[in-house]
Amino acid sequence: MLFGNLNSVNLPTQIVKVPKMIHASDPLLPKFFSVSKKTNRSSFYSKTVFLFVTAFAISASAVAQSIDYNLAKNWMCHPVLKSTDIARQQNLTLTVRNPDLSIDTVIAYTPYADTLVDIFYVYPTIDMDFSHPGNTAMDSIDTLTAKFVYCGQVGIYAQFGRVFVPYYRQAKISVFLDTTSSVQGQLEKANYMEMAYNDIDSAFNNYLKYYNKGHKIILMGHSQGAYLIRFLLRKRFDNNPSLMSRLVVAISGGEPNYASTSGSRTGGSLQNIKTCHPRDSVPECGCIINWRTWNRDSVVQNLGKYSFFFNKNFVNKGLIYQTYDTINHTHQESNYDFGYSVHKTIARFISIDSGCRNYVGFDNMFRAEVTSVPAVPGSTYLLIDPVNIPNDQRKIDSFPPYLPVYLRSYIPLLATNNYHIWDMQFFQNDLLQILPQMIASCHLSGILEKNDLGKPTLIYPNPSNGNVHISIENQKIKSVRLYNLQGEFVEEFFTSDFSILHLPPGIFMVNIQTDKSIFVDKLVKQ
Repeated sequence: MLFGNLNSVNLPTQIVKVPKMIHASDPLLPKFFSVSKKTNRSSFYSKTVFLFVTAFAISASAVAQSIDYNLAKNWMCHPVLKSTDIARQQNLTLTVRNPDLSIDTVIAYTPYADTLVDIFYVYPTIDMDFSHPGNTAMDSIDTLTAKFVYCGQVGIYAQFGRVFVPYYRQAKISVFLDTTSSVQGQLEKANYMEMAYNDIDSAFNNYLKYYNKGHKIILMGHSQGAYLIRFLLRKRFDNNPSLMSRLVVAISGGEPNYASTSGSRTGGSLQNIKTCHPRDSVPECGCIINWRTWNRDSVVQNLGKYSFFFNKNFVNKGLIYQTYDTINHTHQESNYDFGYSVHKTIARFISIDSGCRNYVGFDNMFRAEVTSVPAVPGSTYLLIDPVNIPNDQRKIDSFPPYLPVYLRSYIPLLATNNYHIWDMQFFQNDLLQILPQMIASCHLSGILEKNDLGKPTLIYPNPSNGNVHISIENQKIKSVRLYNLQGEFVEEFFTSDFSILHLPPGIFMVNIQTDKSIFVDKLVKQ
């Protein structure tokens, strides 16, 4: 079996009390709740009890149906899974091929390094049930497809930290294709998405309570996953400075974000969290990188009035800050441009082989540029067009290289009128350059963990060109691990005094584990 069996693994148990379901025939019901046909008064009691019992039963049923994220079977990726965690099974090797498919370069990334940064990822819509709207039952999730999508979209980033990926009762594809704008239709769509979000919120809460331990956080999502990440940002981060201090970046591919006025970076779906500014050499900590791509030959479409961003039910449920301004149209879609404000070639398109194990890179395969839609003031999109290369052996058609045949049946129209299914792959190479810088910047500028006396770690001399000493009062050092700015493990020491004379000049992240806590600091080698 390719991915192993997760059902036999248990995470730390959290006791959840579920109220007992009450039925009209329950012998524990008081006698005055019994049904009588003798008088109108008793009939009134009967109807009242029926309504009470029905309401209580529905409430209890809703509690009983909540997903228990203490169970390993409800996670795709989780550190406790160890050998069955797909994030650890992957070989993080990128083979760059020439147009004739010959090998140009092989790059080996450090797999699954614990850099005190965690990646929390929500996968996109994989339930292609067109028959009727609804949510996927947990026991009906196509886990093979979910894992393949994880590999293609996020797996290569496991070099930057631990990975957490929950399974969830996502909204089916028919929810997104439903163009109704009726009051009832809008409410139903909001309810389907709220169910999906509640699962993500429960999973995130479990992660935060038992496993975060002060680690920095990278949120990632694509398509439906991008919406759910956006909801998570609004509900948990937007007005929570403590949690915001832990957010490195939110990466939201395949769906637009928006600000309330042209030129603004806040407002709209999020009140305080900013869209990352593409002109910053290193984006600021705690911002959101979002984008979506279109085939140059397609007609870029404005958001229809049935869009989630016009649905006030999401505001009422607290999932977004506010809806679009439908009167003045002062909103803008704040897409991150990745530097493609000038039409230029995408340096490297990264795909995954059908075995979900090895990454394949193709250079100079596509071009990209930012464009806008005149009908939507301030809106921006990334247009993609293929590069024609003589005798090019790579397939530049409606499917990306190496996409398994069984997955192609899931993509009816998306591959012909836009590039939605490859939003993440187009800019993986760009993100591989951005993320290490952001991780280093956010580690160094963030609030470092303190010891019990409130004093930070003391590393001296710093900068150093040779010997280093680490001092932590009243704590015993167990290990000192050095990482470079790419998140790659460099060396480990087991004493408070060690030498870095043999290391090249640069900045290193220092992960110090003591008998009481874990500390993060920086060390500069001259």
